[in-house]
Amino acid sequence: MSVNAHLPVDDGKSDSDLRRVLGRFDVGVVVRRMEIGIRQLPAYSRFFWPVDRGAMVRWNVDLTLRWMINGTPPDEHVLSDLHELMRARAAAGQPLDDSVLVYRRGARMFWEALLDLAGEDDRSLLTARADMVWGYLEDYVDMVVRVFAQAHPDQEDSSAAAGDLRARALFDRLCAQVPVTIEDRDRAAGLESDLAAPACPFTAQLAGASVADHAGLAARLRTAGALAFTEGIRVTGLMSPGFGWSTFLADPRLLLAQDPATPRARLGVAAENLRALTAIAARSGCRGRVSADDFLPELLVAETPEVADRIVRRVFGRLERADPMDLAVTLRCLAAHGFDTAATAAALQLQVNTLRYRISRIEKLTRLSLTEHRDRTLVLLAVAWETISRDQRSASAE
Repeated sequence: MSVNAHLPVDDGKSDSDLRRVLGRFDVGVVVRRMEIGIRQLPAYSRFFWPVDRGAMVRWNVDLTLRWMINGTPPDEHVLSDLHELMRARAAAGQPLDDSVLVYRRGARMFWEALLDLAGEDDRSLLTARADMVWGYLEDYVDMVVRVFAQAHPDQEDSSAAAGDLRARALFDRLCAQVPVTIEDRDRAAGLESDLAAPACPFTAQLAGASVADHAGLAARLRTAGALAFTEGIRVTGLMSPGFGWSTFLADPRLLLAQDPATPRARLGVAAENLRALTAIAARSGCRGRVSADDFLPELLVAETPEVADRIVRRVFGRLERADPMDLAVTLRCLAAHGFDTAATAAALQLQVNTLRYRISRIEKLTRLSLTEHRDRTLVLLAVAWETISRDQRSASAE
């Protein structure tokens, strides 16, 4: 595989100054700053990691910085290592969209970390040379996407679509709040999008559809005037407030989540929230338009997966090891029936007195009071997180 390094317009003093600034960054400090945000991504926490996560992030950051400073792209040996890692993830069932999402979000976090860690003068230079930095970041993410696609041969063609890549690159630059350039406007014009107009972020998903089907949906949305790109089995992008969804919503498989017109400073956060919303709504069997108001508890725990996992351990950890009565199942059933003992006893085919005995055992083991609103809320949040990510408890136990 060949990789084309980003070539700056000139190699004058400003480029030398930029490389000097980049050379002053400590890779470990940049990685620690990035991990504060990146480890909050559900897609990151679901990853199969055959190596230490922090070491893998450091490897990518170090490789990107060296590429920027030296102008030398990764060689075939590096690409081979990356390909083997992606093959391991693909074999473990990791979807392409999760892998691409973490790297794309990581590119923005890398840029944000540089701006946050730089001194005032260095930050001004970074901002002035944002085009050069983002040129390398886009090349790096494109390289990763091509490697991922090779590891997922059934998804390779859709990931390489030129219009899809242009839309994705432009969206990333907008989310990173990099100043709009002539090239950006040309990209937008080619996609029939107006960067000056108010833009509404959206995420769409076709239930049970293939990656190729989603690539086709993204292409149709671009033809209709949206800035749309695929993320495996999902389409994300921007549209005008008056965008016509009626034709697309005629497909009974379509699930659509959208926000009102959003400032550029909020686009990245809004897109992350919409991805979480569609994932939750899809697992609930929803179709058509969905609203965050319908899934507020689920979104709350999805926003902080590490805290959500602690809640699950707090509520169910001791019950899973308790005794043959399966108290965890009893507690989940209580939550599903609004803590109504009669309805729960009927669902479990138990005598009410037997259920009350189980409740006393649950309260003794967990030190929760199921008559208290605060403790009931903990139980409901734990059940909500289990519904979103059923493998989270076993992964945490490991």
